[in-house]
Amino acid sequence: MAFTVQFGNGGAATVADLKAAEETVNGLLTDETAAQTDGLGQSYPVSTVNVQGGGKVGVAYDKGLNGFSFDVAGAWNSVKNVLAVSDTAQNIQVKDFVHADILLGGNGNSTVEVLNVKRGNVVTGDGNDNVHLSLLSNSTAWVNDTVIKTGGGNDNIVITQGQSLKDIGGIVNATGSNGGNGVTNGSSTTVYIDAGDGNDTIDLSAVTLKSSTVVGGKGVDAMIASGGADTFVFNLGDMTKNPFGTDKIVGFDVAADKLALNGTGASDWTFSDVFGSTVISYNGGGVHQGEKIVLDGVSISSAPSSWLFA
Repeated sequence: MAFTVQFGNGGAATVADLKAAEETVNGLLTDETAAQTDGLGQSYPVSTVNVQGGGKVGVAYDKGLNGFSFDVAGAWNSVKNVLAVSDTAQNIQVKDFVHADILLGGNGNSTVEVLNVKRGNVVTGDGNDNVHLSLLSNSTAWVNDTVIKTGGGNDNIVITQGQSLKDIGGIVNATGSNGGNGVTNGSSTTVYIDAGDGNDTIDLSAVTLKSSTVVGGKGVDAMIASGGADTFVFNLGDMTKNPFGTDKIVGFDVAADKLALNGTGASDWTFSDVFGSTVISYNGGGVHQGEKIVLDGVSISSAPSSWLFA
């Protein structure tokens, strides 16, 4: 399959809407029309794309990224949608689209940067992938949902604040909250992350999400909570029995965050205070006996009944 990137102005009302062909057929790019896929960064025939319904997208080969960048050439909301699809790993940056869908496959390592996005989906293959999203919303109207699934491999997922609408040229035909700056701290956004198998790092510390659901999957995962309401999901077999080499959550807030310990009950777990952190150990018997989760910096004195099960 060719690496294709499509733009449109469909105004998707839900995260799934962009998967309808009529939302994304405008402004098709393929690896034949944007010719440089060899990593050398030579010139190529497409530098801007005029998008049906209005707006332009700048196209460039980024030597640092070793991949393509696609940047809305104008105010936010002048081009709403981008859809990038490949069955192999890719390095790609998209910037200032309202809705972004990046759907990649393969076993190679992908780097995906999605900057100043309101909603979308990022799916990568089984390589060691790096995914960075920065969030920007004009308002709570329409959808502020983001889904990230990174498959197998040792993946790194980071969500940060986006830029103010005023700093990126304003907004077209939409209401900009917060004095026209929009919302950049993620407080309008709901995030679902499934990092798949592998030793993954998930860092939400730079944002205060409306809510998140984080599935680290099998492997030794390091997760940093957001300032909002986060739910961390675990299945037996996801953790190891070594408290110094098992899943760890930093920044867990007992007043806002929760654990979802699937297929178990409260009586299956024991709690220990180890140097000011809580080590939660499975005590339900069987092959998973002794698997552990570490809540870094959270004391056992916090009542576990308030946050143990989502």
